[in-house]
Amino acid sequence: MGIWERLNLDMDAHRLVALVGGGGKSSTMYAMAKQASDSGRKAVVTTTTHILPHPGLPLAGGLGELAALLGRYPVATLGAYDARGKLTGAGDPGACLALADVVLAEADGAKLRPLKAPADHEPVIPPGAHAVIASAGLDCVGQAIEVVCHRPERVCALLGTGPDLILTPADVAAVLASPQGGRKGVGPNMAFRCLLNKADDPLRRRWGYEIQALLARQGIHSAVTYYREEERGGQCLF
Repeated sequence: MGIWERLNLDMDAHRLVALVGGGGKSSTMYAMAKQASDSGRKAVVTTTTHILPHPGLPLAGGLGELAALLGRYPVATLGAYDARGKLTGAGDPGACLALADVVLAEADGAKLRPLKAPADHEPVIPPGAHAVIASAGLDCVGQAIEVVCHRPERVCALLGTGPDLILTPADVAAVLASPQGGRKGVGPNMAFRCLLNKADDPLRRRWGYEIQALLARQGIHSAVTYYREEERGGQCLF
């Protein structure tokens, strides 16, 4: 079963997908793009914040260049380099739908931390997004907020606790499901899914299934997964 199916998303219905949170956005974005291309579809990966460029994908700096690249390649990146060598947005992700079957936009940053609660200006979800995926790394469970969370003060405020709290599966589920957490900015017509990543040992898998059950009680579909070293960041996919 592919990542689209595991997230209960449909490539024809959920053509513009935004990824938020921490602990697996980029890897998931590229896995979704690869599955889309394997199905014969054209896919665009882009950002409304910042991402590292994928060395195996062609890069377009604008929609005209993107159209030309998609005539030759099944997957292309839309973005422009900033002063740090990262890619920023180079156009409205929604406009890419006229050129590609699937558009995947990383819409949040987490400084490589597995869990976060967004600041006032975050996330930057495209208004026309059909689905939003909030991700978390299961390596945050059993660790203190101040050690593993991006914007720990926001996580503390959301959970009503101090920075030394040791996170439990229930805490992670609460952050992901909250309108001040993983669900922030998700519109009423957007499908909402959660990705529980880094389930690469029995204990983390158990935590993942526990979080999954807690989210399911709130009507939120989630997937428990992990990526091998060579799959992280889509390294081996393109």
